Amino acid sequence: MTEEQEKIKELKEEVSRLKELAYKDELTDLYNRHGFKDESAKFINEVKGYLENPTRRENFLIKSLSLVIFDIDNFKKINDTYGHQAGDEILKLVSKIIKERVRGIDIVARWGGEEIIVSLIGSNEAHAYEICDDIRKKIEEIAVKWEGKIIKFTVSGGVASFAEAGDFDNLFKKSDAALYKAKQTGKNKIVKASEL
Repeated sequence: MTEEQEKIKELKEEVSRLKELAYKDELTDLYNRHGFKDESAKFINEVKGYLENPTRRENFLIKSLSLVIFDIDNFKKINDTYGHQAGDEILKLVSKIIKERVRGIDIVARWGGEEIIVSLIGSNEAHAYEICDDIRKKIEEIAVKWEGKIIKFTVSGGVASFAEAGDFDNLFKKSDAALYKAKQTGKNKIVKASEL
């Protein structure tokens, strides 16, 4: 390898490293908002193309996409009662559980605060709901031991399908409205946007 080729290789590795830093949330190691939008856009464009012309793209494998917004219930109270380090540990644990339950193709990000957003690639709303409710149940069963105390916590979620939304902004609004409904009707539940 020539000196010039070596330099190009080093620059490519540095660009890759910087992109990773720009796209990742430091605490949870999930995508951040910017990374999530960029990664999801690739799939949204494909699903949109399929929905606009299904016969032309009938052999295309990814025909649907659903968006989920999870929110840790009473997170401020957890931080206020046990401290921000405890809150950080719970956020990391919730992130890990979600990441382990979804597939490698799915995109998981920390949207902000205690909100985690997921693009479930190839999932319609009903299938996405099943996945999310399974995640909710797993989280409900967990107890974290922190400084001699046991912390129990739950999550709520809102699910929407791209087929009913048409673009990312509407998809997000529908998922967010479903999450709001879950929070307003008792928490520790998943709500489908189609049921609003």
